[in-house]
Amino acid sequence: MWFDRRRPLRLAALTAIAVAGALALAQLVAAQMIDHGERAAAPAREYKRPGLARHQLAHQRRPASVEPGGRGSDGASATAPNTAPRPPEAPAEPAGNLLFRGATIANFAALQAAPEAITEVLDPLGSGETVFKVTVHNDDVYPVTPTENPRAQALSPAIIEPGDEFWLKTKFLIPQNFPNVPTWLSLVSIYGPSYDGSSPWSIKVAGQRIEWQRNGTYGWDIPWSMPLERDRWITILTHESFATDGWIEMWVDDAQVIFPEGSPRISMETMDSSNDGGPNAAKIMQYREADLFESATVYFGPLELGTTRTAVGA
Repeated sequence: MWFDRRRPLRLAALTAIAVAGALALAQLVAAQMIDHGERAAAPAREYKRPGLARHQLAHQRRPASVEPGGRGSDGASATAPNTAPRPPEAPAEPAGNLLFRGATIANFAALQAAPEAITEVLDPLGSGETVFKVTVHNDDVYPVTPTENPRAQALSPAIIEPGDEFWLKTKFLIPQNFPNVPTWLSLVSIYGPSYDGSSPWSIKVAGQRIEWQRNGTYGWDIPWSMPLERDRWITILTHESFATDGWIEMWVDDAQVIFPEGSPRISMETMDSSNDGGPNAAKIMQYREADLFESATVYFGPLELGTTRTAVGA
Protein backbone atom coordinates (compact mmCIF):
# COMPACT_ATOMS: atom_id res chain seq x y z
CA MET A 1 0.00 0.00 0.00
CA TRP A 2 1.11 3.47 -0.83
CA PHE A 3 1.55 5.82 2.17
CA ASP A 4 1.62 9.67 1.92
CA ARG A 5 4.25 10.91 4.40
CA ARG A 6 2.96 14.55 4.17
CA ARG A 7 -0.61 13.78 5.51
CA PRO A 8 0.30 13.69 9.21
CA LEU A 9 1.98 17.08 8.81
CA ARG A 10 -1.09 18.63 7.17
CA LEU A 11 -3.37 17.34 9.95
CA ALA A 12 -1.06 18.73 12.62
CA ALA A 13 -1.06 22.14 10.92
CA LEU A 14 -4.83 22.24 10.62
CA THR A 15 -5.19 21.27 14.26
CA ALA A 16 -2.83 24.08 15.35
CA ILE A 17 -4.76 26.64 13.27
CA ALA A 18 -8.07 25.51 14.81
CA VAL A 19 -6.71 25.78 18.37
CA ALA A 20 -5.29 29.24 17.70
CA GLY A 21 -8.64 30.42 16.28
CA ALA A 22 -10.53 29.11 19.30
CA LEU A 23 -8.18 30.92 21.68
CA ALA A 24 -8.56 34.21 19.76
CA LEU A 25 -12.36 33.91 19.79
CA ALA A 26 -12.37 33.25 23.54
CA GLN A 27 -10.20 36.32 24.18
CA LEU A 28 -12.51 38.51 22.08
CA VAL A 29 -15.63 37.35 23.94
CA ALA A 30 -13.96 37.91 27.32
CA ALA A 31 -12.90 41.45 26.34
CA GLN A 32 -16.44 42.35 25.27
CA MET A 33 -17.87 41.03 28.55
CA ILE A 34 -15.37 43.08 30.58
CA ASP A 35 -16.12 46.24 28.54
CA HIS A 36 -19.87 45.73 29.03
CA GLY A 37 -19.43 45.34 32.81
CA GLU A 38 -17.47 48.62 33.09
CA ARG A 39 -20.14 50.50 31.17
CA ALA A 40 -22.93 49.09 33.36
CA ALA A 41 -21.10 50.15 36.52
CA ALA A 42 -20.60 53.73 35.32
CA PRO A 43 -23.53 54.72 33.06
CA ALA A 44 -23.11 58.45 33.77
CA ARG A 45 -19.46 58.66 32.63
CA GLU A 46 -19.14 61.54 30.21
CA TYR A 47 -17.47 61.20 26.89
CA LYS A 48 -17.02 63.33 23.87
CA ARG A 49 -16.76 62.73 20.20
CA PRO A 50 -15.09 65.12 17.80
CA GLY A 51 -17.51 67.70 16.44
CA LEU A 52 -20.32 67.06 19.01
CA ALA A 53 -21.34 69.56 21.66
CA ARG A 54 -21.65 68.50 25.28
CA HIS A 55 -25.42 68.97 25.37
CA GLN A 56 -25.79 66.59 22.43
CA LEU A 57 -24.02 63.84 24.33
CA ALA A 58 -25.70 64.12 27.71
CA HIS A 59 -29.21 63.37 26.52
CA GLN A 60 -29.31 60.05 28.33
CA ARG A 61 -29.11 61.90 31.70
CA ARG A 62 -32.06 64.23 31.10
CA PRO A 63 -35.22 63.57 33.16
CA ALA A 64 -38.15 62.09 31.34
CA SER A 65 -40.61 64.67 30.06
CA VAL A 66 -44.06 64.73 31.66
CA GLU A 67 -47.07 64.31 29.46
CA PRO A 68 -50.56 65.57 30.36
CA GLY A 69 -51.56 62.03 31.39
CA GLY A 70 -49.02 62.08 34.20
CA ARG A 71 -46.52 59.63 32.68
CA GLY A 72 -43.04 60.30 31.48
CA SER A 73 -41.85 59.89 27.91
CA ASP A 74 -40.26 56.59 28.97
CA GLY A 75 -43.64 55.27 30.12
CA ALA A 76 -42.83 55.57 33.84
CA SER A 77 -45.13 57.55 36.11
CA ALA A 78 -43.90 61.05 36.92
CA THR A 79 -45.04 63.83 39.23
CA ALA A 80 -45.79 67.15 37.61
CA PRO A 81 -44.26 70.23 39.27
CA ASN A 82 -46.46 72.30 41.56
CA THR A 83 -47.72 75.13 39.38
CA ALA A 84 -50.33 76.60 41.76
CA PRO A 85 -50.12 80.43 41.55
CA ARG A 86 -48.94 82.41 44.56
CA PRO A 87 -51.55 84.55 46.29
CA PRO A 88 -51.32 88.15 45.05
CA GLU A 89 -49.29 90.51 47.17
CA ALA A 90 -50.96 93.60 48.59
CA PRO A 91 -50.31 96.53 46.25
CA ALA A 92 -47.87 99.09 47.57
CA GLU A 93 -49.26 102.52 48.27
CA PRO A 94 -48.37 104.88 45.43
CA ALA A 95 -45.59 107.29 46.24
CA GLY A 96 -47.74 110.29 45.33
CA ASN A 97 -46.50 113.87 45.21
CA LEU A 98 -44.96 115.99 47.93
CA LEU A 99 -46.77 119.29 47.46
CA PHE A 100 -44.85 121.32 50.02
CA ARG A 101 -42.10 120.84 52.59
CA GLY A 102 -41.26 123.63 54.97
CA ALA A 103 -37.98 122.62 56.59
CA THR A 104 -36.40 126.07 56.57
CA ILE A 105 -37.85 129.56 56.93
CA ALA A 106 -37.08 130.22 53.27
CA ASN A 107 -39.39 127.36 52.21
CA PHE A 108 -42.54 129.08 53.47
CA ALA A 109 -44.71 131.31 51.31
CA ALA A 110 -45.22 133.84 54.11
CA LEU A 111 -44.36 134.63 57.70
CA GLN A 112 -46.76 136.67 59.79
CA ALA A 113 -44.69 137.48 62.84
CA ALA A 114 -42.61 140.10 64.60
CA PRO A 115 -38.98 140.26 63.51
CA GLU A 116 -36.97 137.30 64.83
CA ALA A 117 -40.08 135.70 66.34
CA ILE A 118 -39.50 132.60 64.16
CA THR A 119 -35.92 131.34 64.00
CA GLU A 120 -34.07 128.16 63.06
CA VAL A 121 -32.32 126.43 65.97
CA LEU A 122 -31.05 122.98 66.90
CA ASP A 123 -33.50 120.57 68.48
CA PRO A 124 -33.61 121.39 72.22
CA LEU A 125 -33.71 117.64 72.95
CA GLY A 126 -30.32 117.19 71.28
CA SER A 127 -31.14 115.20 68.12
CA GLY A 128 -29.05 117.56 65.98
CA GLU A 129 -32.04 118.33 63.72
CA THR A 130 -32.73 121.94 62.80
CA VAL A 131 -36.19 123.03 63.99
CA PHE A 132 -38.22 126.22 64.34
CA LYS A 133 -38.28 128.19 67.56
CA VAL A 134 -41.43 130.34 67.76
CA THR A 135 -41.41 132.95 70.51
CA VAL A 136 -44.35 135.33 70.83
CA HIS A 137 -44.58 138.34 73.13
CA ASN A 138 -47.78 139.88 74.36
CA ASP A 139 -47.23 143.00 72.19
CA ASP A 140 -46.81 141.01 68.94
CA VAL A 141 -50.15 142.38 67.70
CA TYR A 142 -51.46 144.66 64.98
CA PRO A 143 -49.81 146.42 63.16
CA VAL A 144 -46.78 144.17 63.76
CA THR A 145 -48.97 141.12 63.09
CA PRO A 146 -52.41 140.90 61.43
CA THR A 147 -54.61 140.77 64.55
CA GLU A 148 -55.16 142.20 68.01
CA ASN A 149 -54.18 138.86 69.54
CA PRO A 150 -50.47 137.94 69.69
CA ARG A 151 -49.24 135.59 67.00
CA ALA A 152 -46.38 134.29 64.90
CA GLN A 153 -47.12 131.89 62.04
CA ALA A 154 -45.51 130.33 58.96
CA LEU A 155 -47.75 129.55 55.99
CA SER A 156 -47.43 127.13 53.09
CA PRO A 157 -48.38 128.31 49.61
CA ALA A 158 -52.17 128.51 49.14
CA ILE A 159 -52.46 125.28 47.14
CA ILE A 160 -55.43 123.52 48.77
CA GLU A 161 -58.39 123.70 46.40
CA PRO A 162 -62.03 122.63 46.87
CA GLY A 163 -62.34 118.87 46.34
CA ASP A 164 -58.69 118.19 47.14
CA GLU A 165 -57.70 115.21 49.27
CA PHE A 166 -54.34 115.68 50.97
CA TRP A 167 -52.09 114.68 53.87
CA LEU A 168 -50.47 117.04 56.40
CA LYS A 169 -47.60 116.17 58.71
CA THR A 170 -45.78 118.21 61.36
CA LYS A 171 -44.60 117.99 64.96
CA PHE A 172 -44.32 120.34 67.91
CA LEU A 173 -42.70 120.48 71.33
CA ILE A 174 -43.98 122.33 74.40
CA PRO A 175 -40.99 123.12 76.63
CA GLN A 176 -40.92 122.55 80.36
CA ASN A 177 -41.10 126.27 81.18
CA PHE A 178 -44.15 126.88 79.00
CA PRO A 179 -46.75 128.86 81.00
CA ASN A 180 -50.25 127.65 81.77
CA VAL A 181 -52.86 128.55 79.12
CA PRO A 182 -56.19 129.25 80.84
CA THR A 183 -58.09 129.82 77.57
CA TRP A 184 -56.60 128.86 74.15
CA LEU A 185 -53.39 128.86 72.13
CA SER A 186 -53.52 127.54 68.53
CA LEU A 187 -50.71 125.50 66.92
CA VAL A 188 -51.85 123.98 63.57
CA SER A 189 -54.70 124.63 61.12
CA ILE A 190 -55.85 124.91 57.48
CA TYR A 191 -57.12 128.37 56.59
CA GLY A 192 -57.78 130.80 53.75
CA PRO A 193 -60.09 133.49 52.42
CA SER A 194 -62.53 134.83 53.31
CA TYR A 195 -60.79 134.68 56.72
CA ASP A 196 -64.20 135.03 58.35
CA GLY A 197 -63.72 133.86 61.94
CA SER A 198 -61.98 130.73 63.17
CA SER A 199 -60.83 127.97 60.81
CA PRO A 200 -62.97 124.81 60.59
CA TRP A 201 -60.52 122.97 62.88
CA SER A 202 -57.31 123.62 64.79
CA ILE A 203 -54.94 121.88 67.17
CA LYS A 204 -54.41 123.92 70.31
CA VAL A 205 -53.31 124.00 73.92
CA ALA A 206 -55.98 124.65 76.55
CA GLY A 207 -55.15 124.30 80.23
CA GLN A 208 -53.30 121.04 80.70
CA ARG A 209 -54.52 119.42 77.48
CA ILE A 210 -53.83 119.37 73.76
CA GLU A 211 -57.09 119.52 71.80
CA TRP A 212 -58.40 119.08 68.29
CA GLN A 213 -61.29 121.53 68.21
CA ARG A 214 -63.86 122.50 65.58
CA ASN A 215 -65.30 125.98 65.12
CA GLY A 216 -68.75 127.43 65.78
CA THR A 217 -70.29 125.36 62.96
CA TYR A 218 -70.05 122.43 65.39
CA GLY A 219 -70.56 124.34 68.64
CA TRP A 220 -66.81 124.50 69.39
CA ASP A 221 -66.80 120.77 70.18
CA ILE A 222 -63.59 118.86 70.96
CA PRO A 223 -63.72 115.44 69.25
CA TRP A 224 -60.18 114.57 70.47
CA SER A 225 -57.79 115.63 73.22
CA MET A 226 -54.81 114.32 75.18
CA PRO A 227 -52.89 115.39 78.28
CA LEU A 228 -50.35 118.14 77.73
CA GLU A 229 -46.89 116.56 77.79
CA ARG A 230 -43.85 118.81 77.97
CA ASP A 231 -40.33 118.37 76.65
CA ARG A 232 -41.19 115.78 74.01
CA TRP A 233 -42.01 115.90 70.32
CA ILE A 234 -45.64 115.20 69.43
CA THR A 235 -46.19 114.22 65.78
CA ILE A 236 -49.43 115.10 64.00
CA LEU A 237 -50.60 113.48 60.75
CA THR A 238 -53.94 114.38 59.14
CA HIS A 239 -55.70 113.07 56.04
CA GLU A 240 -58.35 115.50 54.82
CA SER A 241 -60.98 115.89 52.16
CA PHE A 242 -61.34 119.63 51.63
CA ALA A 243 -65.03 120.19 50.86
CA THR A 244 -68.35 121.25 52.31
CA ASP A 245 -69.03 117.51 52.72
CA GLY A 246 -65.46 116.69 53.69
CA TRP A 247 -63.85 114.54 56.35
CA ILE A 248 -60.76 114.21 58.53
CA GLU A 249 -58.60 111.27 59.69
CA MET A 250 -55.83 111.89 62.21
CA TRP A 251 -52.83 110.13 63.76
CA VAL A 252 -50.94 111.30 66.84
CA ASP A 253 -47.49 109.78 67.33
CA ASP A 254 -48.39 107.12 64.70
CA ALA A 255 -51.52 106.03 66.60
CA GLN A 256 -54.77 106.59 64.72
CA VAL A 257 -57.39 108.67 66.50
CA ILE A 258 -60.81 107.08 66.98
CA PHE A 259 -63.43 109.79 67.18
CA PRO A 260 -66.43 109.71 69.56
CA GLU A 261 -68.67 108.09 66.92
CA GLY A 262 -66.30 105.09 67.03
CA SER A 263 -64.91 105.81 63.58
CA PRO A 264 -61.38 106.78 62.52
CA ARG A 265 -62.94 109.26 60.08
CA ILE A 266 -65.06 112.23 61.12
CA SER A 267 -67.34 113.85 58.54
CA MET A 268 -67.51 117.65 58.62
CA GLU A 269 -67.41 120.85 56.63
CA THR A 270 -63.69 121.27 56.23
CA MET A 271 -64.60 124.17 53.94
CA ASP A 272 -67.18 126.56 55.37
CA SER A 273 -67.92 130.29 55.39
CA SER A 274 -64.67 130.97 57.24
CA ASN A 275 -62.42 129.67 54.43
CA ASP A 276 -64.43 129.04 51.25
CA GLY A 277 -63.34 132.16 49.36
CA GLY A 278 -60.30 130.68 47.61
CA PRO A 279 -57.36 128.27 47.92
CA ASN A 280 -56.27 127.54 51.48
CA ALA A 281 -52.86 127.17 53.12
CA ALA A 282 -51.54 125.05 55.99
CA LYS A 283 -49.86 126.83 58.86
CA ILE A 284 -47.88 126.23 62.02
CA MET A 285 -48.19 128.96 64.63
CA GLN A 286 -48.35 130.26 68.11
CA TYR A 287 -51.56 132.29 68.19
CA ARG A 288 -53.20 133.05 71.53
CA GLU A 289 -55.56 135.28 73.40
CA ALA A 290 -53.98 138.57 74.47
CA ASP A 291 -52.78 139.29 78.00
CA LEU A 292 -52.37 135.68 79.09
CA PHE A 293 -48.62 136.09 79.79
CA GLU A 294 -45.70 138.17 78.61
CA SER A 295 -44.05 135.60 76.31
CA ALA A 296 -43.90 131.92 75.49
CA THR A 297 -41.91 129.63 73.18
CA VAL A 298 -43.03 126.60 71.15
CA TYR A 299 -40.85 124.48 68.82
CA PHE A 300 -41.94 122.99 65.49
CA GLY A 301 -40.50 120.48 63.06
CA PRO A 302 -41.02 120.63 59.27
CA LEU A 303 -44.49 121.15 57.83
CA GLU A 304 -45.34 118.82 54.91
CA LEU A 305 -48.26 118.51 52.50
CA GLY A 306 -48.68 115.64 50.03
CA THR A 307 -51.13 113.63 47.98
CA THR A 308 -50.40 110.38 49.86
CA ARG A 309 -49.18 109.30 53.26
CA THR A 310 -45.97 108.05 51.69
CA ALA A 311 -45.36 111.44 50.10
CA VAL A 312 -45.13 113.13 53.51
CA GLY A 313 -42.88 110.38 54.89
CA ALA A 314 -45.40 108.93 57.31
